[in-house]
Amino acid sequence: MRVFAYCAKSYERMTRRAAGVEPLTCPPVWTLNFDSRRLEGHDFLYFDLHGQPGEPQWYGDGARVALTEDQINRADLSGAVVFATSCWLGDEDSPMLDALLDAGAEYVIGGPGENYAYASVLLGAGLLALWFRRLYALGLPVLTALALAKKRLNYGRGKRTYAAMDAREFKAYWRPEE
Repeated sequence: MRVFAYCAKSYERMTRRAAGVEPLTCPPVWTLNFDSRRLEGHDFLYFDLHGQPGEPQWYGDGARVALTEDQINRADLSGAVVFATSCWLGDEDSPMLDALLDAGAEYVIGGPGENYAYASVLLGAGLLALWFRRLYALGLPVLTALALAKKRLNYGRGKRTYAAMDAREFKAYWRPEE
């Protein structure tokens, strides 16, 4: 499975674990030196960047703009599955969700409102992403892999944290075929 990951620098260690690949980090990468073509040709894209309600961009550390709606719109994400722990992705007014789907992502997985993650331990949304990626890589359908990954959060360390409860609210978004 071809995987791409991009995260805030402070989330590098946890993103590497969740995505199973070496991530790009912001900084040093940011919107002015990010080439949209980097997003293309992957089966699975994982983003662990900061989001704000209704904004057409995600941020890395230090409020540096990491990725914009326009950059996503310039990429061809045909058939890719995107998992983003970025806050407010699943809200009704989410330019970043719209951009990912408009760019051709088959599914986008994310949660509404603030999403809780930690830079030092893999819990919540990051742990959900780890289990989802592993199950999806085994060939399970997206919705099945997500449902099983959510159930997996009920076991082990951190199962009763707010981060785990928040991660159980993540959903898969897609555009029905017209």
